[in-house]
Amino acid sequence: MESGLSNFFKCKVSAPHNFIFHLFYDTYKSKKRNLAFPDFKNNSNFAIICNLAKPKPKLYMKRYIFRTTLLLLVAANIYSCKSDKRNNGPVTIDVEGAVGKYTVGKLSDYLQDIRYIKLETNDSSLLGDISDIYYECGFLYISDANDCCKIFDDNGKFIRSIKRVGRGPEEYCEIRNISVNPSNGNLLILTTTGEIVEYKITGEFVRRISSPEGLGTPFGFMPLNSDTFFISTFKFQNGNTPENCYAIIDDSLNVLRSGSDLNGYVLSSAGSPASVITIDPYNIYRYGTDFYTSQTGNDTILRIQIDSSYKLTPHIIFNLGKYKDESVRSVMPDKAFERKVITKYSVLFETKDNIFIKFDLRALAPEPFERSTEMSFPGNGPVEMNTTVCGIYDKKRERLSLLKQPVKRRSGLKDDIKGGPVFWPVFSTSRGELITYYNAVSLITMAEEEGANYPGLSQIIGNLGENDNPVIAIAR
Repeated sequence: MESGLSNFFKCKVSAPHNFIFHLFYDTYKSKKRNLAFPDFKNNSNFAIICNLAKPKPKLYMKRYIFRTTLLLLVAANIYSCKSDKRNNGPVTIDVEGAVGKYTVGKLSDYLQDIRYIKLETNDSSLLGDISDIYYECGFLYISDANDCCKIFDDNGKFIRSIKRVGRGPEEYCEIRNISVNPSNGNLLILTTTGEIVEYKITGEFVRRISSPEGLGTPFGFMPLNSDTFFISTFKFQNGNTPENCYAIIDDSLNVLRSGSDLNGYVLSSAGSPASVITIDPYNIYRYGTDFYTSQTGNDTILRIQIDSSYKLTPHIIFNLGKYKDESVRSVMPDKAFERKVITKYSVLFETKDNIFIKFDLRALAPEPFERSTEMSFPGNGPVEMNTTVCGIYDKKRERLSLLKQPVKRRSGLKDDIKGGPVFWPVFSTSRGELITYYNAVSLITMAEEEGANYPGLSQIIGNLGENDNPVIAIAR
């Protein structure tokens, strides 16, 4: 290839301008620079260089050579900086430095478009409380509290239900989580017994994968490829001390890698037995072909290396500085909102340009408000103080923005694209699209009581009824 390239240049570039040829050719030969070599035969820029082989005033030629050299050096430097940045380790997000700098975020600042999908509602498609939503291969997979997965097309048309509850070889007892293989659309179900059951989108049974002994109670999972799975579990040591665990297994029940920590706590009131045991499981998320795991009590997001080692290496470090709550690693963190400490949530979503994550800012929250809660435990009644704040990290600017509520008591991004409700993701796709959903009753109430805040909401909901299925929002 090298000799052919040399011949090509010899016949295209005249002798007085060999400097230009050598500049490109030396770059091509240099392995240290790692620069992509352009296709000169089909490149209009090369035609310009060849035209300059014609006699021109000496001054213009010197300027051209200088500018060409400068552009190449700048390009090489930019590439080198980007390459070095990737190789230097994890990104550090300065949460401490962002405190006190709150701003209202608009959807168009971070995403290009949003689509609202009204799901078809009939006796067969009616959903219970939603557990998981996946949007892959042009279909929506939605699991609910009825141990069923319902499939809709991307216009909301109901396709079918997959519900194979039972004890047969092609059935499952209860659904803990679902996942979808983005390459073929197959549905994978993690059961409460730790087994993985796979079905085609048609409902046809594919296979059942048992879990190795001793993994613990399953919490969540995700396929890393067609035959390797990340499973998050938890156990209890000495009766009530929670242990958070993970295992990477293959379909032959080999444990390729595993780990655990004691990042949990037992909550009890003085002189009484524990009433609440809280775990901090390994949550896993996907962006493109990469997989990451996160915990609430760990300030580092870990990347799962997809090779024979399956090592977990730092991807993002959150600098909480003086607001870090050291107690969260071993005991129940003080839930009193008066404390100036920050806890990051373990669920986050990543796109090409941004990372979306929530924080509990407690006394630092700019707009705390009370809300009712179904959970009551010692020191906490049926009403709690909400001090959650949404944050978005801009990868290019390397800056974290903490968001104010665009509408009172509603956290997230103002939909300035379609004029819909406040948006914040709760699920994502393998392509980096962000998903949330809104119950029909909530949307109808918003339109009636807060219509001025959502100028496009009436058009979005149309003739939506109170007993209809939720509306799905997909932003990209």
